[in-house]
Amino acid sequence: MGGLRFTVLGPLRGWRDGGELVLGSPQQRSLLLALLLRANHPVSTGQLVDDLWGDDPPAKPSAVIRTYVHRLRRVLGPAAPTTLSGGYLFALDAGGLDTHRIEELLGEARGLRVGGQHARAAAVLRSALALWQGEPMTGLPGPYAERQRGEWAERRVTVLESCLEAEVEAGPSGEAVAELAAVVAEYPLRERFSELLMLALYRTGRQAEALGVYRAADRRLRAQLGVSAGPGLRELQRRILVADAALVAPAPTSSPSATPTSSPAPTTARPAAAARAPYPPAVRPTQVPADLADFTGREAQTEALRAVLLSPGTMPVATVSGLGGVGKTALAVHVAHTLAADFPDGQLYLDLHGADGRPTRPEEAVGAFLRSLGVPPDGLAPGLAERSAQFRSLLSGRRVLVVLDNARDAEQIRPLLPGRAGCAVLVTSRARLGSLPNAHVVELTAFAPQEALGLLERVVGGQRLRAEADTAGELVRLCGHLPLAVRILAARLACRPGWSMARLLDKLAGDRRRLDVLRAGDLAVESAFRFGYDQLTPEQARAFRLLAVPEVPDLSPGAVAAVLGLPEREAEELAESLVDCSMLETAPPDRYRYHDLLRAFALQLAPEGEAEGDRPAAVLTRLVARHHGETVAALGPAAARAALPFTGAAARGGGCGTAAAHGRGDYRGIGALVGQYAALPEPPRLDLAAELLLGYVLLCETGQAARPLGHAAKVLLHAAVRAGDRTGEVRARLVLGRLLTEVGSEPAALAELFRARDLCTAHDLPGPLLALAHASLAALFAQVGRPGDAVDGFTAAISVWERLGDRRSVAAELLNLAGAFTGLGRSEAAVRVVDQSLLICHELADHELQALALDSLGTIAHDRGEYEQALRHHRNALALLRPDDRRRTGRTLLRLAESLRAVGRGEEAVAAAGRAVEVLTLDGDRRGRGLALAALGDALADRAADEGTDGNAAGDAAGEAARAHRSEAYDILASIGSPEAARLRELIGPARPAVRPRRQWPSWLPA
Repeated sequence: MGGLRFTVLGPLRGWRDGGELVLGSPQQRSLLLALLLRANHPVSTGQLVDDLWGDDPPAKPSAVIRTYVHRLRRVLGPAAPTTLSGGYLFALDAGGLDTHRIEELLGEARGLRVGGQHARAAAVLRSALALWQGEPMTGLPGPYAERQRGEWAERRVTVLESCLEAEVEAGPSGEAVAELAAVVAEYPLRERFSELLMLALYRTGRQAEALGVYRAADRRLRAQLGVSAGPGLRELQRRILVADAALVAPAPTSSPSATPTSSPAPTTARPAAAARAPYPPAVRPTQVPADLADFTGREAQTEALRAVLLSPGTMPVATVSGLGGVGKTALAVHVAHTLAADFPDGQLYLDLHGADGRPTRPEEAVGAFLRSLGVPPDGLAPGLAERSAQFRSLLSGRRVLVVLDNARDAEQIRPLLPGRAGCAVLVTSRARLGSLPNAHVVELTAFAPQEALGLLERVVGGQRLRAEADTAGELVRLCGHLPLAVRILAARLACRPGWSMARLLDKLAGDRRRLDVLRAGDLAVESAFRFGYDQLTPEQARAFRLLAVPEVPDLSPGAVAAVLGLPEREAEELAESLVDCSMLETAPPDRYRYHDLLRAFALQLAPEGEAEGDRPAAVLTRLVARHHGETVAALGPAAARAALPFTGAAARGGGCGTAAAHGRGDYRGIGALVGQYAALPEPPRLDLAAELLLGYVLLCETGQAARPLGHAAKVLLHAAVRAGDRTGEVRARLVLGRLLTEVGSEPAALAELFRARDLCTAHDLPGPLLALAHASLAALFAQVGRPGDAVDGFTAAISVWERLGDRRSVAAELLNLAGAFTGLGRSEAAVRVVDQSLLICHELADHELQALALDSLGTIAHDRGEYEQALRHHRNALALLRPDDRRRTGRTLLRLAESLRAVGRGEEAVAAAGRAVEVLTLDGDRRGRGLALAALGDALADRAADEGTDGNAAGDAAGEAARAHRSEAYDILASIGSPEAARLRELIGPARPAVRPRRQWPSWLPA
């Protein structure tokens, strides 16, 4: 097996030749678990699908499993699972899995007990118990992992029962009695543990306490289950009362005289040497630093940590993780002080990041604790394992809280963990230490705004805060609500009573200066960040610096790969490693981002001799190229890139299909990236940035994205004019024209689009740009009620496409022309051009455009009063649309609902409008959702009118629902300046306050 070894009785971990393996995502490790626990037996793919997902598998579960197996093979090498017909086989040597080792030890213990060697059997069972390292299969999802987790947790209790039986039979010690008492508290309804405790007490001369255990067990069973004590407990009570001589056992032994065969002595066993060691008298350490008098917030985290650390019957480990300066140490110290009375034997504290800047070695840390507990220097055991055992022995039977601050990783912590219930451990670390046994992780983030203001108020005083309340809010915002940063600002203000908050705000204004301001005495945010940065590997440090370069809200895994110039899998692993050590944050879905101050720190780290490819211009060029490629792929053929934005009757708000889903939610990132790139002194690929921005705007209705994209277009326009790039200038003006059209700034939009068209003509620029300029102008004319000019514009665009030989774009533009003819009242002409478009669609076998053409025919038929024909066209269009094409599906459903209302089919209209709401909500189409809610309100209003609302419950309910949907639709449409809001306001009534209208003259208008 090449030295391959796995453990599952705790976190699933694997080693090859002593080196630990990275086993991948939780789902991938669940697959590995299913193969490991059936090692050397074939497992079918169907069984694995059931194991991982049960009744809710993904769309292509077999493909997902193949991917996981492929990744495991890259990690495990030649010993990886092999493919069989319809399944997989994992060949594993004996001893390669901890569950196999447990079966061997249990067999050995059974043999020893049969031979009357109870002490040796107990030692073997202790070795078996030591193989459980916390909750079995920790954190693994899926039905199979859940079942196995329960089975092996129960199995541990059974092994513990056998072990305690053997120890009692061998002659119980005081320590065994203490452990049995803790076990009874943990499992109060398992009568066998109460029996063993009674027997152990009786055999150590504590008859009255043994009978007290019986009475307590009987009361507990009656109160919780309504039954009396079972026959085993009753019989043992009777025998104790009559002083049955058979209950007497041999004298207690200090420890087993032999250890299990072929197995090292377990760390939880009690070695004879340790038992003979002359331990010093008990010392009660109180080493935790003083609590902060102005400790603020963190109530939920405090209660969660207290609950974990006070868990009965276990040795709990609570870990607090988070970025530097987030308040991990302050929280741990505060919690430790609240628990002082619960740990009467003392509190140990150690900062594991030594004063010399290097992590404290585990043997040094254990030695420090032993000295704190009274062990003289010459009494310290020589090696780490021996010292750890000595430490565990000293803490056995005592209640001590161990606080470990600034831990580097789990390996530094493990030797410092007590061995028995009663003690508890509280750890702070930038890393997530979920692999520790019995660990509970509390992830600490920055303060909420009110918490940050609360800390500022406690230091500077409420009167001073209230005098500059708005400024105080902006101060803590610029600190990113980071507790250390807020505390430093508060300290500076407290030391300078004459300073106003506004003065400090001015100092914080620039990102580059912010970290210089956040210093006070020996406190500095930069120092806290530097501590984390210095622990990174060179690869992690490079990733940390480069990922801060793009001034975007967050990055996808693909964007991370582009920034780093690495394959996506490798880049994602690097990003995840930064998340694990709290130098990067995650945001759903699958995004990465910085805390604001951490980004400022990263930006000032450029090393000397930085590689050309790591400079900002190169990094941003890679990211622009990545987004450009995604946008081009989403747009499809060149024809679609220019024509699809207006497909489906511009005046009726046709959508752009699922291609828009590629990045509709990333508009802030695209706008910020293009603006940052265009602002470079000499952007290497300004053409890519211009194509990216125009392509992105063509992909979808931008809605609330208009402002960030408009600002980017303004910067891009200035850069293109400065560089003499006419093509880039046209693209920027087209973006501005389209966005200004969308927000209702028609005069400014007209100026930009005319300028773009004239530049195309004067400089003989590419034909698709000229066609797009004509079509954009035509759409604007349609919007402002000039359908004749719209017809001219769309006709000019069609002429360009015909000259270029682009049939698909001709077909799409014909549909826009049909919408313009409809606006003129020329329905026959509209039908003719739609028929021409349909001929081209059939010729190209383009179902997407065919669906749009049928939808246009449905719209024309509805406007002519031919409602049944309109219904047929709309339903035929829906049948051709892909299920994932939510935008077009939702808009077609809207028109279907309108035609259903016209023929009096109210229930069907309600259903169609309701489905449109669902589809457009999923699509993220804000305006579409508003229109769909309005349509649903109209359909419900029809139902209310049919039912009658005077005392009719159904009619009253429909009327109330109609008002609610119209009200929500008004809020959405009015907020984005949609003209449909005016009709809804009249229907809702004057009691509804008017929503503030949109700005007609945006700040991003070009000079």
